[in-house]
Formats: sequence, structure tokens, C-alpha cells
Amino acid sequence: MSDENRSERAITIDGYDHLATRRETLERWESPWADSPYQKYYVWPAVRRILPDVSELDVLDAGCGIGDYTGTFLERGASVVGVDTSENSLATARERFGDRATFHRQDLTEPLEFAADGRFDLVFCNLVLDHIENWDQVFREFQRVLAPDGEVVFTTIHPMRRYRRHRDELPSYYETEAYVSEWGTTDARIASYHRPVEAILESLTETGFSVDEFREATPQERFAEYDPERYETAMERPDTLCVRARVTE
Repeated sequence: MSDENRSERAITIDGYDHLATRRETLERWESPWADSPYQKYYVWPAVRRILPDVSELDVLDAGCGIGDYTGTFLERGASVVGVDTSENSLATARERFGDRATFHRQDLTEPLEFAADGRFDLVFCNLVLDHIENWDQVFREFQRVLAPDGEVVFTTIHPMRRYRRHRDELPSYYETEAYVSEWGTTDARIASYHRPVEAILESLTETGFSVDEFREATPQERFAEYDPERYETAMERPDTLCVRARVTE
């Protein structure tokens, strides 16, 4: 990992630590968690359609944050291990769920040393990969810890939305490039990466996955009550991707 990449990761970890500390005072539209209108009325309804039945599955919640979706999987009968790089977020998750789930502080760009080969049936990764430069090493590790025929379900901001909003900071749509954003009216700063659709698909196919679902999601009408501009834009142009892929190697 380059020094520049370490700096961007540090910015993101500090940013999410700050958001976790302030989570009780955040406006709903500023929340990165499942209570935000974007997650509640856009991301989750879309991803729910492509999730398998998780009852009795071993699930890795990769980038679990404060554990919102960990709780959802537990309610549906799954066994869950959550990982995140934000210690403040993990502290909240552990407080919420106690020994009902296991949590590790873990950078997804590093080996998942706590997990044996074939440990999980499903890896769920919600709006986390946006903050990682090299997806190949992440998906190789997901492939290792997934059982034969295991699945990964992930969401990410659509590259076209990212490029439209940040084109002044990006050299080209076709290059993978970082930029840093201010998070609403908070003091948090978050680093994210733009990458083209082609790079997303290549990261999957080159690491032993086949794509089962690749959806350019649209929001529920309720989302328009909270963010009418983004709702109208998302109904016309792609905003969010939901992907399900299966281990093939």
C-alpha cells in the first residue's frame, strides 16, 4: 500500500470514527448508517431483492459499521461476524449485540486471519468498497473465506454518478482515482475512489466470481420526501449499484 493510499485510508477511518461518536446528534440525511433515508428508502430495498435467504447461513458483514445490518441478519436467523476499521463504530456494535455476534477490527485490504478457508456462506459489503483502491485483493480474500458456491453481495455508488459529481477532481472516467469529500455539515472527511464499471466487473471475474445479479437500482418514492433532487436524478440516470456474485473457482 502506497503512502498516499495509507493517508486516504487514515482519513476515512478518522472520518467514520467521528461520525460514530456523533451518531446520536446527526441529522438523518447526514447519517451513514441504516437510518438514513438513502439507506432506508433506496439501498436496502434494492439489495434486499437480491439477497439469498440467510436463515442458518454464516454471514460476514464486511464493513459492518455500528451493526445495523448485522442486526437484520441476526433477526433472520443467520450467524454473523462483523468487521470494520472504525473502532468507535465497532464499540457501538459490540454494545448493541453483545455475544450474539462476533466483531473484529479489520482492514479489508489485509488478510482475514481470523477466518479459515470456506468459513462463510455469504459476504455482505454495503457501501464499503467505495473507500478501497484495489478491489482484487479484497475479492481474493472473500473468495478464500467463502464456501464452495458461496456468494458475495455488495453495493457501491454507481461510477457514472461519482464521475458526474467529481469530474473536476478526476482525470478521466476510465481511471481509478481517489478524492476526499466533506461529510455534510459534520467535520468528517471521507476518501472515496472512482472506478469505471469495467474495473468492477474485472475485479470479480479475475478473482473467481461469476456475476448473478448486476442491478442499477432506483429508489422508492418515499426517498423523494427527503432528497427530491437526488430522487429525480436517480430516476433518470444511474446512481447506485447492487451486485450479487458467486464463487466459481
